Amino acid sequence: MRKFRISLLTLALAACAFGAQAAGPEIETLAGRARDLFDYGRWSDARQEFLRVRAALTPSDRLLAQEADFYLAACAVELGSPDAEGALREFAERYPESVYANDVRFALGSFYCAAGNMEKAREAFAQTDYKALSAPRREQYDIRMGYVAFAGGDYRKAYDYFDRIGSRSEYADHARYYKAYIDYAEGRYGRAKQAFTALLRSDAYRDVVPYYLMQIEFREGNYRYVVENGETLARRAVPERRAELERVVAESWFRLEDFNRTLEHLAAFRKAGGEMDRDASYLEGFSLYRTARYAEAAEWLRKACGAEDALTQNASYHLADCYLRAGDKESAMQAFAMASDESLDATVAEDALFNYAKLQYELGGGAFNGAINVLTRYVERYPSSPRAEEARALLIAAYYNSRDYDAAYRAIKQMPSGDADIRAALQKITYFRALEAYKAGDMRAAQRYLTESAAVNVSPKYTALNAFWQGEIAFAQGDYPVAAAKYNAYLKRAPRTEREYALAWYNLGYCAFDRNDLGQAQASFRKFLAAWSPRDRYRADAYNRLGDAAYSDRRFEEAVGEYDKAIALATPEQQYARYKRAVTLGILGRTDQKQQALRQIAASGGDYADEASYELGRSYIAQEKYAEGAAQLEKFVAAYPSSPRCTQALSDLGLAYLNLGDKQKSLKYYDRVVGASPHSSEARGAMQSIREIYVSQGDADAYFDYAAKAGLESDLTALSRDSLSFAAAQKLYLDGQQEAAAKSLRSYVQSYPKGYYLTDALYYLSDCYLRSGERGEAIETLTALADRGTTQYTVAVLEKLSEMTYADERWDEAASAYRRLYDAAPTKTGREEAMKGYVRATVAGGDGAKIAAMAADVCGHDDAGAAALREAKYAWAGQLRAEGRRDEAVKLYRELAKDVRTKEGSEAAYYVIESTLGSGDMDKTEKEVFAFSEREPQAYWLAKAFILLGDVYVKKGDNFQARATWQSVADGYSPADDGIVDEAKARIAKLN
Repeated sequence: MRKFRISLLTLALAACAFGAQAAGPEIETLAGRARDLFDYGRWSDARQEFLRVRAALTPSDRLLAQEADFYLAACAVELGSPDAEGALREFAERYPESVYANDVRFALGSFYCAAGNMEKAREAFAQTDYKALSAPRREQYDIRMGYVAFAGGDYRKAYDYFDRIGSRSEYADHARYYKAYIDYAEGRYGRAKQAFTALLRSDAYRDVVPYYLMQIEFREGNYRYVVENGETLARRAVPERRAELERVVAESWFRLEDFNRTLEHLAAFRKAGGEMDRDASYLEGFSLYRTARYAEAAEWLRKACGAEDALTQNASYHLADCYLRAGDKESAMQAFAMASDESLDATVAEDALFNYAKLQYELGGGAFNGAINVLTRYVERYPSSPRAEEARALLIAAYYNSRDYDAAYRAIKQMPSGDADIRAALQKITYFRALEAYKAGDMRAAQRYLTESAAVNVSPKYTALNAFWQGEIAFAQGDYPVAAAKYNAYLKRAPRTEREYALAWYNLGYCAFDRNDLGQAQASFRKFLAAWSPRDRYRADAYNRLGDAAYSDRRFEEAVGEYDKAIALATPEQQYARYKRAVTLGILGRTDQKQQALRQIAASGGDYADEASYELGRSYIAQEKYAEGAAQLEKFVAAYPSSPRCTQALSDLGLAYLNLGDKQKSLKYYDRVVGASPHSSEARGAMQSIREIYVSQGDADAYFDYAAKAGLESDLTALSRDSLSFAAAQKLYLDGQQEAAAKSLRSYVQSYPKGYYLTDALYYLSDCYLRSGERGEAIETLTALADRGTTQYTVAVLEKLSEMTYADERWDEAASAYRRLYDAAPTKTGREEAMKGYVRATVAGGDGAKIAAMAADVCGHDDAGAAALREAKYAWAGQLRAEGRRDEAVKLYRELAKDVRTKEGSEAAYYVIESTLGSGDMDKTEKEVFAFSEREPQAYWLAKAFILLGDVYVKKGDNFQARATWQSVADGYSPADDGIVDEAKARIAKLN
């Protein structure tokens, strides 16, 4: 906007006569000349004259002195003297009742106005009495107050002040200019144009007016006028105005569709210092696009994309075409996504959405099943479109190709259910959704989805497979009759080439084993072997089961042959086969071969090393090689102190040394039996042997002393009562009289707290409680039984106790039971399951200190199992993170992130990426996100990582890519109610 300086007019003096006190004629003449100089605007000369007047005055010339002081202050204002404000204020203080007081306030306002201090100018003018001013000074007041209001943005008030200026006033052009500008700024182009045209005759404004006239012509769509006159104006204009003019001319050529001239003037615009904003970038990009310079166009169109507006829609739509021409479908898809906003141009939005969906499908469906979501949106939004059928066909194909069955299921449930193709897709998706639930251990959900899939019954293939997996669920739940029925239903429909065909026979073999139908079991396993070609664990296990069936039928040579086949496959199942083969060789009388095999198994380690070591010792004793047997059993006891066989081995050692004539060692081992498991059947046998040894030595009192110290009954009558009471309760239990048995067993437990049969009684009583549904009582008796040390029931009791306390959310008890089960479990699988339960129960308890201790415990055991180790480290890392120890947590997260297919691995990888972003390394963060996405992580954490990736692009200044990344999450990710989609949309909105 043009600034101008408004000078003070000659100030009229108040009408008064200088009476007797008037100065002499010479001073009057001097004062008159000074006034004339001031009126002519010769401020400096007037000031000198007034200084001479002031110097010549006497103290009695008060009125003339006051006049001279006022004019001197006024000259200071007009001359822009630094002391002008001070001079005016000093005058006001010296002459508070002066006739010039109103003129001083006006002069102060004028001073502040000229100095650009509009707030003070407004205050000074507000204190001025407008009506007391002369007509010329009222014009000055109006023009200056108009300018003050204008500068403050109050155009309405400014216009009113300027409108007071008459057409013949010396300020007429100034007032007309500002009124024209206000009309122009507020869109009243007709009135502005008329006023600006009149100002072409003004010396002050003739140079600037053409600029506004051209802008008005541009806004009224007279682009030909602009291009015909704009170039001349631009050549004459100063650099900053030249840039604006070139921009207007460029856009006019654009409107006239002369894109080469548009590019020419945009180049001139940049050369003049103009900044290429989004609009200018669009003009450049679209002009390049229309002149077939697609690669260059893409760069500028990309810069034009930003807020969700029409400009972004048009820019991204044409940008997509540029990318398609370059073969970059991924970028084209992202650009079409931006252009698909239906709240803008509907035609562009529909075409963009279709192409977005189609490219999403062609590129594999997107990281978040985006093809399904976008195609669904197209079909729902444009059901009458000529391309709706094509979109629907793509949608059905996308359902079939989807691997994110959970998201696909949610999407397809929103579709009309009557269509056969949709129903076929639904049958497949619900089938695979059931398989996902099955793998996650959620049998209830798996059964629900399979039931839904079976109800569709469109595809024979999936109907058959459905029966197979219903059989798998029943099998996992221990319902073998139902499982067998489902497998047989599957086999009636299934082709022999399918993997499930062979596995159905395999599982039918186990179902037959459960009902002790060994003939059917063998037949099923042989059919499995005929249909199953891989030399893997399934095959080895089938050979083992055939060996077991032959063993049960006492066809021992045949059993050895089957076990040899399992061993030859060299899978983990060979351990069982080698052990069973050795035992079978012993039955066949090949004792040397048996013992040689057992020695090899014991030496090589593995799940059956403890069994082999124990069996080897027993084998020697069976041969009456008591010395060799004792030596072997002592090795076993030393190596496997937690084995369930340990108590029996100690008893066998007592027997061996008794036969070797070493009664002291015999007593030593029998004593260990009593000490290790005082209430076990082995302890009862040990006490009988101890009594016989003492009696044989003629020292019965020593036996009674021993029994008393051991805390066991020594009175034979009491022992008989103990035995008879238990026998009565046991008979009721074995006869199935559950209620009576429970009552009798409770009585026994209460009457004989140290009874010989207490362990068996507690076990039977627990079973009674379980059968009657008395969970609390069952847990109590199982706990008591578990606390009695190692018995033949230890593993089974701890398995049930841990399961029940976990289900009842008694976390500390469950954690303790699982941890003890780990120590007692005889197999690797059992130990891994126990440790996993220990981890989950401890984590569920939520005690940070216990979680840390548990994690350290689990990580200290190599055989804890991958799942337990993973979950323990995950819980530990989460605890460290919650405590603010993020560096330590990230170390654990890096370990966990090696497998992102698990929930823990995916989340851990995200936190590692988040840590990298926090370090400020944007390039590394970007690489980590892409590497993460290629490893099939869980969708939730991949979406979170993509949101971080968008943040990276923002920090890099690439807002287009940031928005495209967030858009892919907003459009493709599901479900839409877990916060991810909202977070992505919020990022887009913030970017706008």
